[in-house]
Amino acid sequence: MALLEGKIALIVGIANNRSYAWHIAKAMHDHGATLAFTHLPGEKNARRTSKAVEELGITDPWLHPLEASSDEHIAKAFDAFGTKFGRLDTLVHSIAFADREWLQKGKFVETPRDAYLAAIDISAYTLLGMA
Repeated sequence: MALLEGKIALIVGIANNRSYAWHIAKAMHDHGATLAFTHLPGEKNARRTSKAVEELGITDPWLHPLEASSDEHIAKAFDAFGTKFGRLDTLVHSIAFADREWLQKGKFVETPRDAYLAAIDISAYTLLGMA
């Protein structure tokens, strides 16, 4: 029996096959877990995530749009997941955000409060919303 056989996981944060979430999902898939995935809203993001998931060898994956900055979107995604799977054994929260403008060389210390709070909201607070 595989280490994670019979376990169901929701993977949040696969943008492509270089994402940390992709490598976590690969290990979990290799150990027998059933995986479901979210992606940023929009057809382009859905295609990108779908392509990365296909590279894991998963055919016909459960994919759902998720705008993590919206409590309503989080609730809808988790309701849809619950309807499909009935339970959640593992959540992989592997998302982060920072406004690229403030990541430029020499700009970080000038980051305005609203940009910092947006980064914290997406990168950290969303874990509470999902938990």
